[in-house]
Amino acid sequence: MKRIGLVVAAFLLAGIFTGQASAQTPQAGIKVAIIDSQAFASDKGITKYINALKALDAEFAPKTKELSDIQARLNQLADDINKMQSNPAVPVKPADIQAKRDEGEKLARELDFKKKDAEATAQRRSQIVLAPIRQDIGKALQTYATSKGYTVILDYDKLGQGILAYDPKADITDEFIAYYNTRPATAATAAAPK
Repeated sequence: MKRIGLVVAAFLLAGIFTGQASAQTPQAGIKVAIIDSQAFASDKGITKYINALKALDAEFAPKTKELSDIQARLNQLADDINKMQSNPAVPVKPADIQAKRDEGEKLARELDFKKKDAEATAQRRSQIVLAPIRQDIGKALQTYATSKGYTVILDYDKLGQGILAYDPKADITDEFIAYYNTRPATAATAAAPK
């Protein structure tokens, strides 16, 4: 009797595992693709997006140069202090060293403030300029997915290590970029005013 119970239990378990395995099998007709959205900003990426990034770089070039100049002055002050302290044969007034340190501290505070301000301004400006383009890319991606029969398109950049393996033929990044770049310009991608 025990033996029959074990056989029945084995068949029940086999039936349960078979049911679970068949439930995990993908349905026919599901078509999945992968896009790497990082490629949109690459040299061969989406032209509108690249142009907007270049425009933002040009817009913030003066601020970037100003920050670079302040950093260069800080480095020069540090070098001057090191030179003053490195040669004990040349007498240096402690007040001269302290004056350079005070100037360096003032410049460091100014640099920190200006960096934070520039980062906040750049982030706001990027959102204004790039958001309409990203929305347009999203709409175009939906249209592309529908026209090509894709059920799901995954972003490799967002999932990264979450995608363990895939067939390289599933990567449609270059195809989508070519599709997007050949579309006519839309009003949604026009840069917003400053």
